[in-house]
This record gives sequence, C-alpha cells and structure tokens, in this order.
Amino acid sequence: MTGNRPMTKRLALLLLPLCLAASLAAASATARASSVKFLFVPGRALQGGEVAVRISVRPLSARCSLGVRYNGGGTQSGLATARAKNGLVEWRWVVPKDTQAGVARLTASCKGAGRVTVKLLIVGQLIPIKVDVVKRGYSIRPLPYGGTSVSYGVILHNESKGQDALNVNVLVNFVMGDNKLLGSESTNVTQISAGSDYAVGSDLTFPGAAPIERLEVVVQVGSHGVHGALPPATANIHVLPDPYDPGWVGSVEGELINDHPDLLLSNASLSAVVFDAAGNVLGGGSGYAFQTLPPGTREFIKITNGLKAIPITQAASAVVSVDASWRQPGS
Repeated sequence: MTGNRPMTKRLALLLLPLCLAASLAAASATARASSVKFLFVPGRALQGGEVAVRISVRPLSARCSLGVRYNGGGTQSGLATARAKNGLVEWRWVVPKDTQAGVARLTASCKGAGRVTVKLLIVGQLIPIKVDVVKRGYSIRPLPYGGTSVSYGVILHNESKGQDALNVNVLVNFVMGDNKLLGSESTNVTQISAGSDYAVGSDLTFPGAAPIERLEVVVQVGSHGVHGALPPATANIHVLPDPYDPGWVGSVEGELINDHPDLLLSNASLSAVVFDAAGNVLGGGSGYAFQTLPPGTREFIKITNGLKAIPITQAASAVVSVDASWRQPGS
C-alpha cells in the first residue's frame, strides 16, 4: 500500500492539466455560445407575411447562417449565409402561405462564435369567406289585374369548409336589355353554414311591363365564424298549384324538423327556390314558421309568398332553406 503512493501522486499530477484543459474548453464554448444574440425577433408572424430578424455577433465579421424550422417539420429555404458587418447580421424572408401555424424555431449559427435559438409564433391568416352564386333564375307573369310579377330564385354556396358566413346581404338587380336596372331587392341571411348551399327566393311586382333579361346578384358577407350548429332539417318538400289561380304555383309545402339534440327551435324564416325538370331555377318565395319545436319534433310548413309568377306545368321540385332562431329550454 505504501509503495503505491508515489504512483497515485504522479497520476494526479498528470490528470490535473487535462482537467484544466477541459474546464477551459467548456468555458470557451460557453463564451462562444454567448457571443451570438438575437437583437430583434417579432412577436408573431403571419402565414404569407414578411419576417425580419437581427443578431449581434463577435467576431464582428463572422460568417453566420439562419435555420428556420416550422411547426410540423417544414423548413425555410432561400436564407443565404451572410458575413456580419460591425457585428450585425439581418435576414428577411416571406413565410410560406401553406406553412403550418404554431411555434417555429429560429437558430442562428456563426463560425467561431456559436449558435443561439429563439421561438417565433406563426399565426394562420383568416381566409376571407367566399359565397358564390351557383344558380339563378326568374319567371315573368303579366297580372290579370294589371302590372307584372317577377318571381326569382338564387342558390348560394359557402365555399369555406370550416367557417360559417354570417350576416350575408344578397342584393338582386333586375337588368333590362339595355343594361339599365328596372328594380332591386335586398335580402339578409343570418348564417350560411360552411360548405353548404342556401336558397334565396322572393318576387317583385312592377306597375307596368317588366322586360327583364337577366339577374345581377351582389353578395356581401358581413362576418364569419367557426362552423356552428347546422340549420334545422326539412323533409317531404313539394310544389302545389294554386287552387284559386289555375296554371300557377300556389305553394311550396313540407315539414320542418328540429334535429338539434339540445336547443329549442323558437321560430324560423323560410326561403324556397323552385326548379324545372332540368334543374333550372324558375323562381322562389318566402315564408315563416312560428311554432316552438323541442328537440326531435316537427311541424308542417307552407310557403306562399312570391310564387304566383311560376307556371305549375314547369315546376318539378323545390328546396327550402331555413334561417332559424334557437334558445335554451327554460329560457
């Protein structure tokens, strides 16, 4: 045991320089890591928007690169390595529109100085809701007591898959052959559900002739929101003649069903569009349902307004859209 002590002492003396070297290397690495700092990073960035970041570095002329990794694993291309000027480097780029929203990680690496990483929140842009006019049509009838009735119908489609169109204004212009307007009518729709169609129908009466050649439809979406409750269902929709005015449509009838599991259907605005056998729009009408419906119940509906200009011999089918008011039971 005693004979080994000089060997142990010599071993300790040999290891001491190695430990000092490792300690100095660690301290040097720490110093290098702290030589790169982000001076400016925005609080957030939009998909499709421009981003600018700035770093400080020592040595003052170090060559630096920037790596960007988005949420979901995507990376940013086109960021060239740059040489610092007076210890500063700046990068600018445009975030791809299809980048996944969430936290991105930005890593600045500088030769001889180390690297540093920060986080940047990428925010998804709200895509404007687009409501298209997919069908339109009208019927004109000179009235036996004077004047002319024009029944019209419009089918709208909300292209968004996840956002409802809210407070939608539908302006219908009646255009003559010389491109002048003979009349206009406006309808407000509370909600058009994401990815769905909505039927707008009504009529306009003119004191004289109505040489209408086309409909001009202007749709304005007031706002939008996350896809909510679907409108109540309809069933057994059919077109009937007017018993007091033979040859013309008298009503669109069917059933309104509250298929919501929890809410009461307190009342509803109804809008119908009538089609011929080929699916062309002949016109439309509107009505109301005032009966309160608990979940899982139904009522008979009958729409009569706006239909008197549609020939019954051409009317083959109809659709009814519902603008509903809901409330909690007991409220």
